[in-house]
Amino acid sequence: MTVRERVEQLVDFLKTNPPIEEVYMRFYADNMVFQENLLPPRYGRALSIERQQHINANIKEVHDFNIGAVLFDSDRSVMEINLNVVTQDGNLMNIEKLSMQTWQEGYIIHERLFYDSVVVQDFAKEFQPIN
Repeated sequence: MTVRERVEQLVDFLKTNPPIEEVYMRFYADNMVFQENLLPPRYGRALSIERQQHINANIKEVHDFNIGAVLFDSDRSVMEINLNVVTQDGNLMNIEKLSMQTWQEGYIIHERLFYDSVVVQDFAKEFQPIN
């Protein structure tokens, strides 16, 4: 299966609002590396699942989730993602991010997110970092 086909499967799956564990189990390698902006990378699928669960617990409502442009180049892909959420304390946040993935044998082995960290700065203060 090509990277393009796997990314298309990932995009279609994300649109069904699946549990985060299912996303990581279907599309991410166990030894994956995840990095946000210039923060230190996190190693391993389990740690990424834990981090995302922690973030999701601070979200009260998702008003909008859109995947825009999707780009492909050999073993890499980039997705444009727009997310509008309400936090547990009632703040509305519009997060626009780019997710760059490196694929190997049908699984993401490295993912890096690029986003405006000022937008999520207050939201990020609500939970302890997981490294």
